[in-house]
Amino acid sequence: MRVAVAAVLLVLGACQPAAETPKEPTPEEMGQDEPGPFVPAPVGPPKTYEAFSKTAMSFTPGVLTVTPTPQASINLPEGAVFAFGNGIILKTTLMPGGAEQGDPAKQPKWAELFNDPSGAPVDGGRVMMYSVDVETVPPGTPNGGFCAKTSFLATFTVNSATAEDMTIAAFQGDEWPPKDETALCGTFTYGNMK
Repeated sequence: MRVAVAAVLLVLGACQPAAETPKEPTPEEMGQDEPGPFVPAPVGPPKTYEAFSKTAMSFTPGVLTVTPTPQASINLPEGAVFAFGNGIILKTTLMPGGAEQGDPAKQPKWAELFNDPSGAPVDGGRVMMYSVDVETVPPGTPNGGFCAKTSFLATFTVNSATAEDMTIAAFQGDEWPPKDETALCGTFTYGNMK
């Protein structure tokens, strides 16, 4: 009798539907859109400037062309290529908020590096920071480039009715903000007449 009851229970258990394996929710069920291919936002046209300050004329005589570059991936910001008339090329990635990053005591004194003739204050919010990804300095370049190895560029642009002036502060070293003031290699001003 016990064997008959066990056999009936076994047959009944076999007739039951198999337990369903929990299904992973789809991105739509989780409130996400279907991921598509990454398409970077369009960038603006290149801008050209002439070396204006004595340091710019000494280190990078001639024309500077700044060409915006699109994002390389969804997780990276856009960048720019700084191509100087003497062959120096700096391929960079934008560092959003980089001028105000870190300990304020370690940040460069932007008001001492840059000048706004209108009298407007110069603060980190008006400074664009770039990390230098690739630096090309042709052999025999005057002064050998901005730094022994340029790591970061800070740019400050001032617009007037007749011109756009951009000053570049070049920094060396492998950390931002820099450890100390010796990371600054110099400032270089370029102008574009409108």
